[in-house]
Amino acid sequence: MNVSDLLHDAVDDIEPADRIDAIRARTASAPTRAARPWFHAAGGVVLATAATVAAFAVLDDSPPPDHGSMTMPTGTQVVPVYFTGRDAAADRLFREFDTVPAGDPAQAALDRLQQPPTDPDYATSWTPGAFGKVTVDGRAINVELDVNDLSDRLAVQQVVYTVQAAVGERLPVYFWLEGQRGNAPYMADPGVLSPVLISDPSDGLAVHGHVTARGAAPAGGPVRWEVRRDDGTVVAHGAATISGRAWRARVGVHDLPFGFYTFVASVGPDSDTRTIIVR
Repeated sequence: MNVSDLLHDAVDDIEPADRIDAIRARTASAPTRAARPWFHAAGGVVLATAATVAAFAVLDDSPPPDHGSMTMPTGTQVVPVYFTGRDAAADRLFREFDTVPAGDPAQAALDRLQQPPTDPDYATSWTPGAFGKVTVDGRAINVELDVNDLSDRLAVQQVVYTVQAAVGERLPVYFWLEGQRGNAPYMADPGVLSPVLISDPSDGLAVHGHVTARGAAPAGGPVRWEVRRDDGTVVAHGAATISGRAWRARVGVHDLPFGFYTFVASVGPDSDTRTIIVR
């Protein structure tokens, strides 16, 4: 995959404001700039460049989760949250759409990031109490940090991708500690994303008859899908329909016995998985 593809993939995984608002509809002031910076940017984190900013200006075609047929609890919303996981090559970021209390979406997503992910294949580098408030001033996203450690590049990118997706814009992210702003902004690094992501089904979803699977992948695919038993036996498989960088597949489970299965979407050696329950 070339740099252009990676940058476009990064765009694919930011849900524009209109898409996030549509999800929420279906479910029911920044710190003062400090005079003295308290840390320097961690080595290896990608900062804003002209090429990156230009790529981020493209609206994505990665589908949000389909909650239209689900009844969401009153007083909740759905937010995208990025967790760490392992693909064929390295530790990467994967995405969940999680139900959280209603309110400021960026704060809700940041709070969710400090809790264990729904999918047991994923993990988070952050623990409760790591963050304070998150605010947006129209030019940047400001995250209050309660720990003076940004040495873990992937952990930093968890925060960057999560708050940018919640806000719906690729704004620079500044970290603050004890009222002081870091002297360099962080931007999303497309190199840390898994090449293939599943939006639907959610992990642990109970299905009957068929399930519509959707997600994001590099333009051109192909995206292959499989349904596997616990022992790894493939009991159903096929290819997804691709539009831009969004993929979609109708997965029939009519003939499968009741039980737990693993749905796998893959592009070459890279994949994302979800547990589904056939009932």
